[in-house]
Amino acid sequence: MLRDILARTTQIEGLRELFGALGYEAAWEPVPVRAWLGETTNVDRAALIARHGAFRVFALAASTPEEAARAAARRLSAGAERGLACALGGQPPRLVCAAGPVGLRMATISLGNPSGSALATLERLAPAKGESALALSLRIGEVLASEGVTPRFFRAFRRTLDRLTDRLPAPRSRVDRHALALTALTRVLFLYFIQSKGWLNGDTRYVARLLDRALAARRHFHRSFLHALCFGALNRPPAERGAAARALGTIPFLNGGLFEPSVLERQHGPAVWGNSDWRDAFDDLFERFHFSVREHDTGEFIAPDMLGRVFEGVMDPDERRASGTYYTPASLVREMVRAGLEAALTHRLGVAPTAAALWVHDGIAPRPAPDLRGLTVLDPAAGSGAFLLGALDELVGLRRAAGEGPTLAVKRDVLARSLFGVDLTPTAVRLTELRLWLALVAEEDRADMTLIAPLPNLDGHVLQGDALLDPVMLAASLGGRAFRGGTAEVHRLAVARRTHFLLAGGEKRAAQTELRRSETALARTLLNDGCAALESAIAELLSAARNRDLFGRTRGLNLEQRLRLARLRQGLRELRAAQRKLRQEGGAPFFSFESHFADVMLQGGFDLVTGNPPWVRAERLSPRVRETLATRYACWHSGATRGFAHQPDLAVAFTERAFELARPGGVVALLVPAKLATSGYAEPLRRRLAHNTRIERASPLPERVAQTFGAAVYPMVLVAARADPSGTELTNTALGAKSATPAVPQRLLQNDGPWILTPGADRINRRLRAEFPTVGDRWSPQLGVKTGADDLFVVDRECPGTRPAIRGRDIAAWCCRPRRYVLWTHGTDGLPLARLPNELTARLSQHEERLRRRADYKAGPPWQLFRTGLGFAAHRVVWPDLGRRLAAAVPAPELVPLNTVYGIATRDTADAAALAALFNSCWLTALARLVADPARGGFRRFNARVVRGLPVPASGSTVWAALARCGQRCEPADDLVADAFQLDAADRRALAADSF
Repeated sequence: MLRDILARTTQIEGLRELFGALGYEAAWEPVPVRAWLGETTNVDRAALIARHGAFRVFALAASTPEEAARAAARRLSAGAERGLACALGGQPPRLVCAAGPVGLRMATISLGNPSGSALATLERLAPAKGESALALSLRIGEVLASEGVTPRFFRAFRRTLDRLTDRLPAPRSRVDRHALALTALTRVLFLYFIQSKGWLNGDTRYVARLLDRALAARRHFHRSFLHALCFGALNRPPAERGAAARALGTIPFLNGGLFEPSVLERQHGPAVWGNSDWRDAFDDLFERFHFSVREHDTGEFIAPDMLGRVFEGVMDPDERRASGTYYTPASLVREMVRAGLEAALTHRLGVAPTAAALWVHDGIAPRPAPDLRGLTVLDPAAGSGAFLLGALDELVGLRRAAGEGPTLAVKRDVLARSLFGVDLTPTAVRLTELRLWLALVAEEDRADMTLIAPLPNLDGHVLQGDALLDPVMLAASLGGRAFRGGTAEVHRLAVARRTHFLLAGGEKRAAQTELRRSETALARTLLNDGCAALESAIAELLSAARNRDLFGRTRGLNLEQRLRLARLRQGLRELRAAQRKLRQEGGAPFFSFESHFADVMLQGGFDLVTGNPPWVRAERLSPRVRETLATRYACWHSGATRGFAHQPDLAVAFTERAFELARPGGVVALLVPAKLATSGYAEPLRRRLAHNTRIERASPLPERVAQTFGAAVYPMVLVAARADPSGTELTNTALGAKSATPAVPQRLLQNDGPWILTPGADRINRRLRAEFPTVGDRWSPQLGVKTGADDLFVVDRECPGTRPAIRGRDIAAWCCRPRRYVLWTHGTDGLPLARLPNELTARLSQHEERLRRRADYKAGPPWQLFRTGLGFAAHRVVWPDLGRRLAAAVPAPELVPLNTVYGIATRDTADAAALAALFNSCWLTALARLVADPARGGFRRFNARVVRGLPVPASGSTVWAALARCGQRCEPADDLVADAFQLDAADRRALAADSF
């Protein structure tokens, strides 16, 4: 109705109808503009158009409505009048409402196409029965201050969460109090979502009015109203509700685990906050924002898809980095899920590639269409449920296109049969359940609350657990064989999950008990089998050790066998501990796919495994976890070079695990670090993928997409089917319909080294490698000098005992501009000084203990520097570690390259100049960027591995001499390099995109 009124409002007279519809008393009293507002050329006329008691609404016709509304609101505020100023006009026509009881607040509403949030703002301007002018004035000020979905919402949510956490007196653990507070806020969030549909007694402001009732009656809001609403009404059929719940009005029975006590609440009792705490929470958070139950709703709404950002926002930054948890944009989720389903339809269900693309991207189903009811999708690191929501939407779309319906029935069936998720944190599990429930709520359009179907039970589909490491799978890896439950046990589990999905009340509790018993029975079988396998492997090793060689001596165990024995014994201890826990507590002691999703695993696994698994660098993992990962996963091994930079990311193990969980012909669609395509530590994974799967997509995301993550991440979409390649496959390098995106032959990815994903560029790279020597054939690129304590050794000003230093940021093509100095503690022979000069002693002597604690220090003078080779080289060329292009310079002899600089020591000045000219050419930048690890902002890491593999002309050739001359004159050599490498027009076009 409000939308229709706005659409036909062209003059301020029409605003009387608008405010009459909101519940005000209509009025019309013209107001002299000059007498009221003073000299103004902006306002044509003004009038009092509505009132509520002493609260008055004024309308102004103005060419610039923002200025007019602001001036009128200030006039009202200056006179201590309770009122609202509404200016109409402008192009395009708009209504601007302003009030200023405490500071000036404004809202702008389009007349022709008002957003949902704008209409919600208007609705909240309506006066309540008996509301005083002062109360209405203050409330309207808050309504106009309501914010859209911005980072301020996340900050407000976190502040409220922290405040409620700190207000709880128990339990002692802050982690537990934080979880209890988050559970309570999640419930209220859900209430705000469903009240936006009018499901709470037909009132879109029901919860806030409930708080007002409690405050007015001096009753305890949490105990008397919120608890009754959640646990007395929403989780009980109307016939079973008590008097307090019935008094709340017409409330649907929604069931669902959200309205049952959590494990912590059962353990510690319900967390309860006082009225003042809830009033602050409503004022600071819930009442400042508009809510919509529909995912991705347009306008300034808090929509369910924002819960992912909330999940990220309530985590401490350190916790987020440690867990590798980041929000995935909804548009990217949709494209990834579509790419995965397109591949699954082809490889699992035999749909022709063209037909699969039409079905997924255009909604045109093949005839006859295959039955998708048995298709299973897993997110092994569910986070806030973004990928499961994406899979729900896409599977419903596919089935609707094939003729199934209605939409709500198909959604429920997809939830019951197809979607499975796991996450390490209970918060993530709860948010995933919440979003899946809201997806059903959004589709329910029946006005009769009694006809609304209860929400399903999702705790058999979305579970807390470690998808990467569990004792059973570790035992299977050590024991050399997989474990599976018996057919009868697996069937019992499947039936229990299906039964539990729909039940409520006492039947639900009985079904839940049966589901847990089924999981426990399978876990018991798996533990027994695992212990037997490990005991057998231990006995076999010890028996081999007791055997005698030809000379009659016992063979014993070598180092590798001793390490294996230690791992077997550790695994056996963990399994036996789990057996004891199972006997004592009566439930499965840990999550395992083979026990909790045994029915899916018995069929070979999942049809689609998708998600954004944690990206965690090796140095953030404990040594025990790193060792376990290396034992468990064949691809999780360090690169050839020492140091954490060459140890695998946790995403490597998740990728390997995803293919274990996919059934033959199943598909894996993951968002992984882009450097998995280039880094040395990912070489074993790349080799396995290229030789043992069909890689459908390897698509590094454009910079503009990567920036939407709100973190320094450089993602790549990997989609591959668990099927042996035939040799003719094409790997697409972008998302979208496969026929419309670029591709490279998969067989080219089977070569050792980085994947080159630019079509046509791999052919050039291989030809150059075959016809020309590489940098690594003649020189050894190395990092610059490392101090291990830059704050001690690197200073801003020159002083005795220093040398000018260059960092990566100080180098551009052809030139170095030093901005810092390094305390130089080595002699001309390259060795550390036996005794420091007085100036250096004064600076470093008080830090001796810290100098000895540096990671690279082993022995000798504590003031020594490390990797000093480039600092002493007479002839050298240097370049930054990080840059958009490869930019090289020949530094002056006195300059010291530091740790963010790579360089090559050459035999003479000519070689250094020639290398600088070569590296500064656009063609060497293009070749280097093909294999360099990506960094934010279009940057690449031009490390030793990258530069070592670049081609160079023969050293004695005329080209090399010409390059030296160009380098000595600091002249571009692009044409010279292109001719030397015989780059034709097609080659140059293929490389031009990455040449910068």
